[in-house]
Amino acid sequence: MKKCPDCGMTIANQAIRCPKCKYDFTDGGGNVVGATSSASSASSSSAKGGSGGAIMPMIIVTKDNVDELYSDLKSKIIKRKTEFDHFIDFLENRTSWLTAPAELEGPLAFEKGLLIHSVGVAKQLLRIKDTLMPQLDDESAIIMALFHDVGKVGVEGKPLFLLEEKSTTSTLGLSFGGRSLSVAPTYTINPKLVHMSVGVRSLLLVSQYMLLSDDEAQAISYQDDMQLIDGKENPFTMILQTANKWQTKIYENDDVVKQYGFSSSVAKD
Repeated sequence: MKKCPDCGMTIANQAIRCPKCKYDFTDGGGNVVGATSSASSASSSSAKGGSGGAIMPMIIVTKDNVDELYSDLKSKIIKRKTEFDHFIDFLENRTSWLTAPAELEGPLAFEKGLLIHSVGVAKQLLRIKDTLMPQLDDESAIIMALFHDVGKVGVEGKPLFLLEEKSTTSTLGLSFGGRSLSVAPTYTINPKLVHMSVGVRSLLLVSQYMLLSDDEAQAISYQDDMQLIDGKENPFTMILQTANKWQTKIYENDDVVKQYGFSSSVAKD
């Protein structure tokens, strides 16, 4: 068996075209090239930290290291770089992508929380895919994970989360410089946005700039609401949901990491 370099689909060695993306495996003279044996693939998977190799510790994503980890993920997109870069440019310059919280309440209900969560899910998916789904292309994994919650930016000119500054006076009823003491900001949902699920809005945004496979589209749309597809989820959707749950329920909860002894690191791997 061999893996298509464009879409990551595993197909027979003798195939001359990928049935999914139509990638041509011939050298122009009718000879098939680019075959990868299953043994070789297994060896590669083991070397990258699969079931036969040591498992790398999970990187804890924080405000201090998220920009570096995010840049590293972006640099790994090669085959789909043009469309990816166009979408990233839109997100970074015309939406709240770099500043939005991940939630109204919780450990990431602060500025940049969405980016921290999205990078964390991408790191999780890259970490576990070699064991659960080694045929999943790295670029596909990064794109799905990084953008699975991108709908939380809202749309251009209308962010989903609105910052609501709250303030209070001191216990003596005094203020400083004519201003009351400030406390942590809170967020509210923008009532001017057309209502839709985060997954649907994420797909709407991504698909305007990137050509997604059917599997990727389902994963982004339904990984958080799989009951809506009545048990017809594909492996992409299931593994993305797994990465998201492990990131959210474990690695964004310091008490759980400490209680169960999950490996973690704050340094870049």
